[in-house]
Amino acid sequence: MKNNKAFTFIEALVAMSILMMLVVTIIPIHTLMKQERKVLRDRRLIVSKLHDELQHMVWSNEELQHVSITINQRHVNIEFQLENELIKGCATWENVKQKEETFCLFGKREERWIHDD
Repeated sequence: MKNNKAFTFIEALVAMSILMMLVVTIIPIHTLMKQERKVLRDRRLIVSKLHDELQHMVWSNEELQHVSITINQRHVNIEFQLENELIKGCATWENVKQKEETFCLFGKREERWIHDD
């Protein structure tokens, strides 16, 4: 009878160890994946806004400007500058991991010709 109790105890101990190993590995992985999803979501939204602002700069003859906006609770600085014949638009923000990210897009202003037909 004593051997049976010892076997049950060891079996419970092994089961608990397996459960703890799963918890210790799955929770950090889940947390990391959740954090990375937020980083990618923020990046996608910010790059989309940068693209929209760059399109506006390309199609208008306005002076290049700096824009500070908040996207998804992230403070984003968008700066435009002329590089050769291209407009360079860069967005800079601090991501969920407290790392500074910068993403740049380029656009070219086309000369528009008005034709009298």
